Amino acid sequence: MKSWLALAALLLPPLVAHADTAPVPAATISAAIPMTRQIDFTAKANGRRYRLQVALPMAAPPEPGFPVIYVIDGDGYFGTWSAAVRMRAMAGELAQAVVVGIGYPEAEADMMAAMKRRMNELVPTLDPMSAKLAPDAEKSASKAYAGADDLLQVIHAEVPALVSSVTRIDGSQSTLFGHSLGGLFAVHALFKHPDYFRNYLVLSPSIWWDGRTVLGGQAQFLERVKAGKVAPRVYIVVGALEQPGPDEPLPPGIPPGMSTAEARQLVTSAAMVDSARDLLRNLQVSGAPAGYEVKGRVVPGDTHSSVAWGALNEMLDFALAGK
Repeated sequence: MKSWLALAALLLPPLVAHADTAPVPAATISAAIPMTRQIDFTAKANGRRYRLQVALPMAAPPEPGFPVIYVIDGDGYFGTWSAAVRMRAMAGELAQAVVVGIGYPEAEADMMAAMKRRMNELVPTLDPMSAKLAPDAEKSASKAYAGADDLLQVIHAEVPALVSSVTRIDGSQSTLFGHSLGGLFAVHALFKHPDYFRNYLVLSPSIWWDGRTVLGGQAQFLERVKAGKVAPRVYIVVGALEQPGPDEPLPPGIPPGMSTAEARQLVTSAAMVDSARDLLRNLQVSGAPAGYEVKGRVVPGDTHSSVAWGALNEMLDFALAGK
């Protein structure tokens, strides 16, 4: 029987692997990336605690402020993104920009707790099986939680002021990045609030979630684009090996008890490559207003995990190009 929980396990092995929960020696402290700031806060939109990691550029802010990149799953991607932006900006290849990782305080002691939490906060609708992913502490209070709309409001209405307390940012030059369920979140944000960010970086979006209901917002979004009401910039990437052909090997990490045939059926039904390619093609409309831009590609040889690193530079070129 098809199960999106099994599909998540197949596509996201790093998120469901067993974590090392050994106690941390008392003499050690958490490592910190130089020239970064950490802000823990309780969101007004949903009363939940979040952790921001803010990488400061190695330059004085320009008059309008720095461009800013909001990185979903900051607990996993903040380090890579902050280093890449800084080093390439130092080389003059990109604009100096602030990188903001959106994460959870739980990750300090238990990364798996953070991963469980993001699996119900990044989704815009409730899948029939989503209650199984609700963190234990949440089950008695809120049961299953489709938190994408709340989190989007947190990022749009609350986070910029907190980041502005440590450096100046230019809200008109903001970028949202999301991978996997974060990519689903980015697609939902694009369709519902295309004016919230200048750039939407959509990596391997989990469009398959809840019967592809996220695509229900596509037609209205395109109507607004064609009417000249909105003109975001969008970059969509997916790894070619996320949807292997019949003669290609499956991704590693087949869930226990699942046969190879069942796993292949799940991966095929998810149609990661086809869905991303269709989305890219559908958003590339003629007669769009000035400023509207949609690009992307299928990256040969990359899996659902490896494409996050393989596509990093091209996404940064798109978001911070020509500076």
